[in-house]
Amino acid sequence: MKNRYSKRELILQGTPTSPGIAIGPVYIFKPLTINLSELEIKIDNIEAEFRHFDRARKSVLAQLRYTRLISEEHYGDQFTDIFDSQQAFLDDPVLIEEIREEIARTHHSAAYAVSKILSEKSEHFIKLENDYFRERAYDILDLKQKLIHALLGISIDYHLSSPAVVVAEMLSPADTVQFNRNFILGFLTDRGGKTSHATIMARGLRIPSVVNDAGLSRIIGKQDFLIIDGFEGHIILNPLEETLQKYEKLQKNYKHYEQGLTKQAAKEAVTRDGQKIELLANIEFLQEVGDVKLNYADGVGLFRTESVFIERETLPSEEEQYEIYKKLAEQLNPAEVVIRTIDLGGDKLLKGYSDEEEANPFLGWRAIRFCLDRPNLFKRQLRAILRASAFGNVKILLPMISTLREVQLTKQLIQQVKEELKKEKVPFNEKLPVGIMIETPAAALLTEQLALQVDFFSIGTNDLTQYVLAIDRTNNRVAKSYNTYNPSVLRLIADTIIAANAQKLPVTLCGEFAAQPEAVPLLIGMG
Repeated sequence: MKNRYSKRELILQGTPTSPGIAIGPVYIFKPLTINLSELEIKIDNIEAEFRHFDRARKSVLAQLRYTRLISEEHYGDQFTDIFDSQQAFLDDPVLIEEIREEIARTHHSAAYAVSKILSEKSEHFIKLENDYFRERAYDILDLKQKLIHALLGISIDYHLSSPAVVVAEMLSPADTVQFNRNFILGFLTDRGGKTSHATIMARGLRIPSVVNDAGLSRIIGKQDFLIIDGFEGHIILNPLEETLQKYEKLQKNYKHYEQGLTKQAAKEAVTRDGQKIELLANIEFLQEVGDVKLNYADGVGLFRTESVFIERETLPSEEEQYEIYKKLAEQLNPAEVVIRTIDLGGDKLLKGYSDEEEANPFLGWRAIRFCLDRPNLFKRQLRAILRASAFGNVKILLPMISTLREVQLTKQLIQQVKEELKKEKVPFNEKLPVGIMIETPAAALLTEQLALQVDFFSIGTNDLTQYVLAIDRTNNRVAKSYNTYNPSVLRLIADTIIAANAQKLPVTLCGEFAAQPEAVPLLIGMG
């Protein structure tokens, strides 16, 4: 360990992606990378190259199935969907045909065709605005490397013989699982983000993780000693003794805090007068189910379905949606899962449906208005949710309601879908609860009437606050006046709770306000 003192201490800043403090020697994970120019080999026998590609593809699929089994054996089903999605990508007949066509057209090797086609696909994802979809580029790059390694007969060494901080340019979900969990102290990578699959897994496994895009994996050596701070993003290379002592103390304190928090989180939240308070998670992706379970949430209070739709070349089929909602329901059963229908428009656009620019998109063609104007698209989603309701405690949530008519029209569509499913003898929960978001002033003022039409309310404090106060919370000039504690907002929240209680309807509340500990006594006091 003396090497850590013989070199100059270097302090750098990265992006924290998984909380915790990691302290230890470095393990450089550097799978062999091949440049496209090195693969530009002309081949004579195209059919033989097709077979070579198919063998490699099947080999990678077998690797993924094996990794999935390892993951399932050690961590349950919380990460299996990640490997399922990678297998589905490699099984895509369109992708297979694209690579075969590239081989036939150029007479280049299968490795060259794989590198070219998958590099183009990853570049497409990198250009997307949505963080989650942009980070799917890393999954594609990972599969590219796996296929090239299989084609060239290259194997990857995951052997860790002692505890270390793993330093890499990029980590895939498979990499994360195949290291010996007992020896991983933390991850430091050049690429990735908070929604990358490897990061989601690191959080699920409680492994500290930091990303730094300065190419540290090429600078840090095997003899270096490292501290990474998954809270602040600090990276300390070869720390001084006083720095080391400081972070060892922080690490110890955090472990004590985490242990205490885990004990508390496992308990029911009950007030002194016996009222149970449910704490539900808001999630956007199926891969976040592990975090829901890890933190002892009572269920999912809002599953945002926009991620199923946006940044795609084609709309998701009913079957694609059904598989996602079904897995969500199964993995969390018997806990409740509230699936919100698509809230598109505003800052979330759907390719092919949102080309016309709107002067005020947040006040325009969005959410329930968009859905009711596109009944076929809406019914496809409703069918998928209803079918998934046979596999768990599912509820439907309607966003951006501002009139009774919107609720009535949606309930008519739901009834139509129910009749269709009955005729098709498809199982579903006939008593599937239907709720609405209270996030417009109009809905908040109509809660007495709306309470007679639905099964539950969910108060969306972010939108409700900005619409009541006529303040765009993303506009720096006026954001300082954005305040959910404003009496006008609090009065509408209180009125909503009173109207719901009168009809014995459950009420949940989401948004930034729900995450403020000081707001909890106020909200409990409101009922």
